[in-house]
Amino acid sequence: MKKRVLIIEDETSIVELLMLVLMREGYEVKSCQSGREAVAMIKEFHPNLILLDVMLPGMDGVSIIKVLNEDEQLGSIPVIITSALVESQKMFEGFPQVKDFCAKPFVLKDLVVKVKQAIGDF
Repeated sequence: MKKRVLIIEDETSIVELLMLVLMREGYEVKSCQSGREAVAMIKEFHPNLILLDVMLPGMDGVSIIKVLNEDEQLGSIPVIITSALVESQKMFEGFPQVKDFCAKPFVLKDLVVKVKQAIGDF
């Protein structure tokens, strides 16, 4: 069974690029583009990993992490934060499910390595 990755990102071009790269790596990939849909999508899709943007319409990445952290099942899903604002990495310290941070623009090879490490594919 393929491992599942959920991309929560509001920039369509980034979503398309990440989906293409991760599907080539053999992952089942879905996406959503707003914080409001994110929690429902996580519950429906049951991802093995979440790629989470910080700035999203409706609910930001920190708020989503807090919601996940309050739920026993959702709080155990590993998360990689993606952001153009490197300093936003500090906002996610102390959340054990946040496994890594990936600055935009991505070096795709590095992102794939981080995904594989967070999902346990090494």
